[in-house]
Amino acid sequence: MAPRDGEVLPLRFGWFWAAVGWSGVGLGIVLSMLPRAMMPVPLGGTAQHLAGYFILTAWFAGIYPSARYPDVGLGCFLFGCSMELLQILSPTRHPQLQDALTNAVGILAALAFAYAGLGGWAAPVEKLLGVAPR
Repeated sequence: MAPRDGEVLPLRFGWFWAAVGWSGVGLGIVLSMLPRAMMPVPLGGTAQHLAGYFILTAWFAGIYPSARYPDVGLGCFLFGCSMELLQILSPTRHPQLQDALTNAVGILAALAFAYAGLGGWAAPVEKLLGVAPR
């Protein structure tokens, strides 16, 4: 059965995959807004922005149907831009256009991988684990 508009793929543990993805969004909020002095490890830089938004986009592209990939990409991009803009409220963080553009490169790279066949990865993982779809 094909998913209805807005639904995740027909996964046995779709709720789990979605919860992990949204936990990643929560982690992104914390890491974007936490004052630098409170960071448990040094964070920031081009590689971390690129990797973070690649992983976030690839995760959601793994649980949503390919028709929703543009929505996944746009959502991740708007999330990244809003995190940059919210840094205006922090005395130790500063929004940077370069960071938003680096996020976009990570998002586009993940979407390219998804369209190349790596999207929808959660269904094969469940199959590999011997979990029957719902």
